[in-house]
Amino acid sequence: MFNYSNILTELRKDGYYRERMAVDSPQDRYIVIKNKKVLNFTSNDYLGLANSDYLKEVFYKKIRKYGVGSGSSPLISGYSTQHKELEQELTRLTKLDSTVVVNSGYLANVGLINALSDKDVVILQDKMNHNSIIEGTRLTTSQLVRFHHMDYSDLSEKIKNIKNKIKIIYVDAVFSMTGESSDLKKLSSIASENDALLVVDDAHGFGVIENSSKNFPSSLSKYHKSDIDIDAYIGTFGKAVGLFGSFISGKRDIIELVIQKSKPYIYSTALPASLAGTILESLRYIKKNTSLNIKLSENIKIFREIAKKENINIQESETAIQTIIVGEPKKLKKIQDSALEAGMYIQAIRYPTVPKNNDLIRVSLTSSHSIKDIERLLYFLKTI
Repeated sequence: MFNYSNILTELRKDGYYRERMAVDSPQDRYIVIKNKKVLNFTSNDYLGLANSDYLKEVFYKKIRKYGVGSGSSPLISGYSTQHKELEQELTRLTKLDSTVVVNSGYLANVGLINALSDKDVVILQDKMNHNSIIEGTRLTTSQLVRFHHMDYSDLSEKIKNIKNKIKIIYVDAVFSMTGESSDLKKLSSIASENDALLVVDDAHGFGVIENSSKNFPSSLSKYHKSDIDIDAYIGTFGKAVGLFGSFISGKRDIIELVIQKSKPYIYSTALPASLAGTILESLRYIKKNTSLNIKLSENIKIFREIAKKENINIQESETAIQTIIVGEPKKLKKIQDSALEAGMYIQAIRYPTVPKNNDLIRVSLTSSHSIKDIERLLYFLKTI
């Protein structure tokens, strides 16, 4: 008989056992864990909107009008005018052809790959891609080819060796465990040269990549539209937007294929109309209140300047995700516990989320953090 207890024992022994922390407060700059108020450096709520008074009031009004549930899948009666308006707004913001709203970032990737895949498709992925992209491919009959992290020479070499197949290059725009950003212009060029599709997951860039243009902030807005050609683009509502859910924008035929063929989309209950309507208002709020992104950008700059001055070995990242590689899971867990005792919550990221011996501290900065908050965290990191 298979002994699951042995697997759990090994996880504990090796330092990879995970425990859930029950939060007894709204997601915010401070949260309550184990009856203790702690400074939160773990949340993807990059613009501090998850506990926004404005959005809570919007949500309340939407619930009063549309209720709390959608009742069925989008292809039955779960698709509302609120979903439709949200999709139309996202199409305008991304400047792509069409959009479909889905239930989560994980399901967006699994569902898109499910719709596009068959045995004649090869999907080329960065080795640091999010698990949802990797596992989404493994669930299909498509071939998975992984190239070295942000190594576009390796990608070019591998894609040129693929003959008589449909090729899809699939990458994260911002890598969730390192904070690094893909070169979408270079990837577009490689895709064009090799007659491949380009799919980009911008979960950690949508809503938060500051730029000097008047476009909605995202990884797309860093480029001129003529410099990139993206076939499908994924963004989430559970991070910078402050709510829950996800979307896929892209070429019209691809989005229509998702609606017609994606099993996670077809067989899942739709997001509540009240939630879809609140997401729409959050997008408008982000676009109007540019100070949120300016503050986040300032916090990232301050964090990196102080860390380098204090010789804290942070990895290269210009985004809200800042990391320090520790490499030893048990030591890493002790650091996390020590931080909690000191009144700060930081995240210990361990295998299999990252490769073995690359276990790391992941700091998520938000626009809600003050300079004193950042200094307090960096002082703790220096002392350890």
